[in-house]
Amino acid sequence: MVLALLGCQRRAELPAMPAAHPALASLPPRMLWAWERAEDLRWLPAQVGVAYVASSILLAGPSAQVRARANPLYVAATTPLVPVVHVDASWQQPPTLSEQQQAVILAQVLRAARGYRVVQLDFEVRRSQRAFLQALVARIRQQLPADTALSITALASWCSGDYWLANIAADEIVPMTFRMGPEQEVIRQQIARDGGFRHAKCNRAIGYAQDEARAASKAPRQYYFSPKPWRAESWRQMFAS
Repeated sequence: MVLALLGCQRRAELPAMPAAHPALASLPPRMLWAWERAEDLRWLPAQVGVAYVASSILLAGPSAQVRARANPLYVAATTPLVPVVHVDASWQQPPTLSEQQQAVILAQVLRAARGYRVVQLDFEVRRSQRAFLQALVARIRQQLPADTALSITALASWCSGDYWLANIAADEIVPMTFRMGPEQEVIRQQIARDGGFRHAKCNRAIGYAQDEARAASKAPRQYYFSPKPWRAESWRQMFAS
């Protein structure tokens, strides 16, 4: 009985990851998210990339309101870049999730991807909107050039107890292990115990926040979010210990 109990405490073996899209190899292991605010990131180490918001879309009722990036972003000429299209679904005016709205998002992602090897979609949907996101991702992947990789962000719960991404057509899923709400400790403990999520598609990358403890994941690529403008000192402090 003692041996059986000890066996239950062993780290679960993570599933093997599927082969990566070749374009993902062009990205460094550490990526920094640059949101819509002004950012001067010319101080970043040479081996760090930037995933920056290129445009934002608000879905409200039947409309899809597009807002191009309005604030400056300064990076070194050699910094690897990934454009991000950020999508919000209004709570006050739930979107109709129409073909027209899908077409607007598709057009923005395809436009942002021009000249880049990887493009990212950031769209946190509610349960009733999952089919829309899955169809959208499939359509984007179908129309992107074959040599361009599609990355998407995901709530951490989508890769844990509420997993639903088995058939999503993204080349990279970035589960955001911050601002996780009441499930936070359960998800952190599971990642710490197993070294990652139990679903292979969710173990290629992980998202962290500058102001929260990081989950002990073995994901080969990490994306970092900050609620405040990035500074060289705050970046260094994250890796000081």
